[in-house]
Amino acid sequence: MEDGLEDLAARIRACTRCRLHEGRTHAVPGDGPRDAKLFLVGEAPGRHEDEQGRPFVGASGRILDAVLERVGLARRDVFITNVVKCRPPENRKPRTDEITACRPYLVAQVRAVRPSVIVALGDTAVSGLLGPSVDLATARRSVRRFEETPVVATYHPAAALYNRRLTREIDADLTRAVRIARADRRRRTGKPRTSKPTKTALSSGCAVIDSGGRILLLRRADERIWGLPKGTVEPGETLEQTAVREVREETGLRVRILAPLTEIRYRFYSPRDDANVAKRVVYFLAERVGGRLKPEPGFDDVRWFTRADAVRRLHFDNDRNVVRRAFEALATPTGRTRGRGPAAKR
Repeated sequence: MEDGLEDLAARIRACTRCRLHEGRTHAVPGDGPRDAKLFLVGEAPGRHEDEQGRPFVGASGRILDAVLERVGLARRDVFITNVVKCRPPENRKPRTDEITACRPYLVAQVRAVRPSVIVALGDTAVSGLLGPSVDLATARRSVRRFEETPVVATYHPAAALYNRRLTREIDADLTRAVRIARADRRRRTGKPRTSKPTKTALSSGCAVIDSGGRILLLRRADERIWGLPKGTVEPGETLEQTAVREVREETGLRVRILAPLTEIRYRFYSPRDDANVAKRVVYFLAERVGGRLKPEPGFDDVRWFTRADAVRRLHFDNDRNVVRRAFEALATPTGRTRGRGPAAKR
């Protein structure tokens, strides 16, 4: 922890605002980098956490570490804390006045880290962040906000100790949080820097055409830029699986891939990685088979456009080239294209 977070931690360790300080061995402020994009909030320290002064070091911590690994993260990448910072007796649930007493610390930590996404782990975290009127089931249905920061709710890892089937749900919710964080991070990029190393990245997406010959675009809420649905290929996915999933998650539609379309390549500098990124994006031609238009958080509009309108609204030349190739493919007997698109500049 750094700067203001270290000051907060010192205040938490000396805190006597509620009865919980009376039986603690150590207060557990939380830990993680100040620039973490994911901010995880649990319920309260348990016995192992109280002994060591660190969050999620027991059995539920091992489950959380495994989940983070499956979604491509490590503990060092995220900030982790709890709604209350001291262990309740016999591991009971924190009481309302205890949550209230600790809340200023939680709010201060969120403001110090300024994460892209907050992940609420369990009922107590949900109510501690969003208020007692919001339960876990309700919060999991849609992304809420805590002081303008998106909140993704999921089960507490301890619940998976008794119901292993919940692990899949936790994985899906954390994957959603990572996607939102990545979308927030993408806008903070710049031109490649000759002094920096280069890493590679792979994404895929779709040019979705409807029965009326229109193409689907969506608009980023932060930059008001129109683009095509696409996203990062997750471990174990094929390019086609990623493309279909991205369309469903970002737009609400289910699609079927008709044919490979093209690919584009571009480079940019990523401040978070302090490296240049050589990105490859593979696109497929697809048609709608179900669902309804509903933009994912991070996007504020999703619409069908004619070819001319789409080309006019798109911000990047390589996106315009993908649209042109999609309509060219529709004009061929098989709907298939040949060759690969040229390297492109964003």
